[in-house]
Amino acid sequence: MEAAVLILLWATVLWRVPTAFRSPNQRVLWVTFSALTISMTLRLPDVMRVIDDGTGIHNLSTLLKHVFGITSAAALLEFVFRITGTSTARGRTFRWLLAGGTLLALSVLFSLTPRDAQVAEYFESKAGAGAAATAYLMVWYAYLGGALLIATLLFVGARRHAAASWLRSGLRFLGLGTAAGVGYALVRAVYLVAALLGATDDALDAAVAHWTDVAKHAAIVLILVGSLLPAVGVTLRARRSWRLLRQLGPLWRDLTEAVPEVVLHEELGRSELRMRLHRTVVEIRDAMLALEPYGSAADRERAEAAADASGLSGDEHHALANACRIEAARRAKLAGRPPLDPVRRPDPDEDAAVRERLHGLGRLGDLDAEADLLLRLEAARHHPAVRGFTSRGPESVRQEPARP
Repeated sequence: MEAAVLILLWATVLWRVPTAFRSPNQRVLWVTFSALTISMTLRLPDVMRVIDDGTGIHNLSTLLKHVFGITSAAALLEFVFRITGTSTARGRTFRWLLAGGTLLALSVLFSLTPRDAQVAEYFESKAGAGAAATAYLMVWYAYLGGALLIATLLFVGARRHAAASWLRSGLRFLGLGTAAGVGYALVRAVYLVAALLGATDDALDAAVAHWTDVAKHAAIVLILVGSLLPAVGVTLRARRSWRLLRQLGPLWRDLTEAVPEVVLHEELGRSELRMRLHRTVVEIRDAMLALEPYGSAADRERAEAAADASGLSGDEHHALANACRIEAARRAKLAGRPPLDPVRRPDPDEDAAVRERLHGLGRLGDLDAEADLLLRLEAARHHPAVRGFTSRGPESVRQEPARP
């Protein structure tokens, strides 16, 4: 289990290297996993032997392991405060001073702890072995448990306000992981007190060592999964945005060809897929509204009749009626016919509803819903009923003479 967790940690650290340069928040998260990975690596017997034998200081690797563990917990706590918007300059200074004070206390207590020989399992060997060793381990578990408890509470609070399902799931796993870490620290701290009082035996020693190691590894895996899920969600949303952009391309090109004035010419990067989709949806809707004056009430009635004759119902019926009307208006505009009434709109209620939807596209999910509606319209444009409707020409053009 430990080897598998270590492989996952190193893979995560290497995978997140590019993100460390993108934003301060991602950099702090990368530091969290880097310090944790180094801490776990220092548990390997060969690594411990190289450090301890090379320096001649018994169990120096244990101190270094805890130093990187404190660094990881402090960085994780800073990350949580940042993403929840509760970080302040004073709070940040206090947190780092507390972490620095903890590291100093560990160093002093480590130097005061008798270490006549190198031991592989420092926790098990020092449990109840003396005041200095117990104090050293209690300081370590107190900081670790306290930091992870605060992180757990912040993750739980942030999950209530998260809009995206992937983000909520990620925060849930992060909260579970830090909660498992709190349990790990609490059990080991209680065990230390019991060992100091002589209330333990070999069976309890083995059970505590085994199950707290399980809790520690579970905490690490849960935190890894929790940090990965939002990234997966962002990737999947980007793929969906790219697919929607490609599918809406023909509708956008045809409508903006008729009313090019609705197109915004500000350049967007290829990576800004969500913003490009937002702009595409808004420009399509603006073009549809601009084409409304090129149709009449009679055209709308004929479009509804064509949709009725198609046998479709529900959203497909509505999309087909709109496709007939909009396609006829688009062709009238391209043919150079004047609008019937530049001010009038056939359905003010629907016009207001469209504008309200466009205004709210910044909310997560609204943009996808609006894009799906336009996809139905694009699919309906290829229905035979639309070709039949446009081949006869708009009713308004056949019945009303063109205005000079």
